[in-house]
Amino acid sequence: MRNTFLKTFGTAALAVLMIVTFAQVSVSAQEDAIAGEKGDEESKQEDPSQQRRKARALEGVWNHTNTRRNCATGEAIQTFAVMHTYMRGGTMSDWGAGNPPSLRSNGQGIWSYESRGNYTTAFQFFRFNPDGTFAGRQVVREQIQLSPDGNSYTATATAQVLDVNGNVLANNCSTGTATRFE
Repeated sequence: MRNTFLKTFGTAALAVLMIVTFAQVSVSAQEDAIAGEKGDEESKQEDPSQQRRKARALEGVWNHTNTRRNCATGEAIQTFAVMHTYMRGGTMSDWGAGNPPSLRSNGQGIWSYESRGNYTTAFQFFRFNPDGTFAGRQVVREQIQLSPDGNSYTATATAQVLDVNGNVLANNCSTGTATRFE
């Protein structure tokens, strides 16, 4: 059990270290996108400082309520609490309570400003079997619509559940609402 824990902890620590190491590259790419190099009409009409301010509106800690849904029918399957942190420069962290901590790591990812009030995220977390062995990872891609006052948002997401070799085991859908933690 101790060796399994150390392997699991070591794998998670390595993943976090890699993300922190490569996050610097994402920062410069995020700033370029914010500065209007995305090519959409709205970005061309706004000055770069205004775009940076709008993009940073998502920054902070959010209490998110996630509802897993049947992708075909939209029927709710499970609702659980999530905490998202969006950091300046386009990186993010995800902590979900949909599974016990022994079965999933925290998530790490990226976010970007798309247009007025619209953002996208992509993050992943490691999954573990009940015996503590590595089961694979889950990759989540989310679209966020920020409220006009900037204190809440709604989201839709798709997720791929991957095995240890990167093969897709399942596709999941979800919706969410969030409020800013202050």
